[in-house]
Amino acid sequence: MPYTVIFIATFLFRIIFALNVNLIDDETYHWSWTRDLMLSYYDHPGMIAWLNYLATSIFGDTIMGVRITSFVFYTLTLVFSWKLAEEIFDRKVAFFVSQLLLWTPFWGFGGYVNAPEPVFFFFWVFSAWVFWQGIRPDNKRWSVKSVWLILGITMGLGLNSKFVMAMLAFGFGVFLLSTPTYRRTLLSPWPWVGVFIATILCLPIFIWNLEFDWPGFKYQFQGRHTGAGFSIERWLQWFGTQFLFYTPPIYLLIIGAIAYCFKNFKDLRFRFLLSLFLPSFVVFYIQPFFAEYKPHWSGPATLFITMVVGYLYYNGLELFGRQWMAPKSRKWLIAIVSVFTLLNVVIYTPFIYPFMPKVHRLISSQPWDTRNDLSNEFFGWPEAGSKMLEKQRQIHSDTGKKPFLAAIRYETTAQTIWGTRADVVMLNKFVSHYTVTQLKRNTTEALKGMDSLILTTEKYPDNPMDYAIFDQCQKEEFKFYRADEHSRTFFFWFCENFQGIK
Repeated sequence: MPYTVIFIATFLFRIIFALNVNLIDDETYHWSWTRDLMLSYYDHPGMIAWLNYLATSIFGDTIMGVRITSFVFYTLTLVFSWKLAEEIFDRKVAFFVSQLLLWTPFWGFGGYVNAPEPVFFFFWVFSAWVFWQGIRPDNKRWSVKSVWLILGITMGLGLNSKFVMAMLAFGFGVFLLSTPTYRRTLLSPWPWVGVFIATILCLPIFIWNLEFDWPGFKYQFQGRHTGAGFSIERWLQWFGTQFLFYTPPIYLLIIGAIAYCFKNFKDLRFRFLLSLFLPSFVVFYIQPFFAEYKPHWSGPATLFITMVVGYLYYNGLELFGRQWMAPKSRKWLIAIVSVFTLLNVVIYTPFIYPFMPKVHRLISSQPWDTRNDLSNEFFGWPEAGSKMLEKQRQIHSDTGKKPFLAAIRYETTAQTIWGTRADVVMLNKFVSHYTVTQLKRNTTEALKGMDSLILTTEKYPDNPMDYAIFDQCQKEEFKFYRADEHSRTFFFWFCENFQGIK
């Protein structure tokens, strides 16, 4: 009964929050792909766009239409995380893991935002659950054939969601190679039939990349992993994000759980969870030394270790001859709940009311910078888009020439498309899905000689003259307010005689 009450209250909160907060930059970016449906995309494979297209066809280009896909798949991820943890350990551990998924800052925003992660995360967890059905140490074990046929489908769909899905396949390999009982599975045809099915399902990715000269592969497997140089400072910054996003007490327990898995590697349960975690751990913990990183890349794999954390919370942790945690340790529970409560209050309350500027004015004489409040990122674009269309109509009426709409960066281009529901050109050679498709279609060539109306913000205060060739540009400011506080500043640039991107 308490579990049910907690879940109902949590999901009511998540539904209310998701339907009353506007879209952030990457959400509008992924949504904009539905206006130009393709087999794949520069930044990610096509699954997120296909599902969003289906959802917005039913619910319209609304917040609900855009977010419902992620909400549904995040919920399914929660269900199968529960099932996996319960089957490996018990219901108490399953509840522990579910609460981490819902309230840890690292995973807690899943399902709120329209992103590839919730969809990919579901296929990741579901595939792990299917694999477990083939090795579970009881009489409910599935046949090798059933497991690998299903895995071929789910891994293929997962790869169409995000390339990181491949790391799970390496995890399966680590388990099979390290477990003599199951090593011979690799000699049967069924794992390779599964690989063949997954490859066939990935054909849309290969076909699109072939058409556009392999930009997605170059970006995902080379561009974002090279060129930054060796840096210990960058690795420490990345480590700091891990320590904060998982929360300090949970991260410390994760480290203890990893050590515990190595110590108890002979136990099938811990070998399974550690094997699925290790490939991502090796790759993504080394990555920040040599290239830029995303803090969430290792998150799906770390979920498996949190199941061990839950087990240790209820059973105690002993390592190196020392007792690190007593069963159901009150101190650890207080630490976890306290940090969770503090962080979630800090994260969510600014969305309810913009109180941070008032606090700033009480303690500082310096002007408040709207960029310091992350919640501001979710507001203002529908109003700015409406204002932009109004200005476009006015200019068209006054001059007889309708300026084309544009933005400088992919973030502002996507938000401008969302705010105006119109075609918007990205005037920047920084590579994104927009530049890839604009270059292929020679989009900007037909716009030469036309005037343009360009939208920028205080977050990215770009001057269009730095990115494109115009005769001249005039800037007008538009301030957006939440309640009685200044929240965002937008700039409308009217630029005459476009002659190309620099």
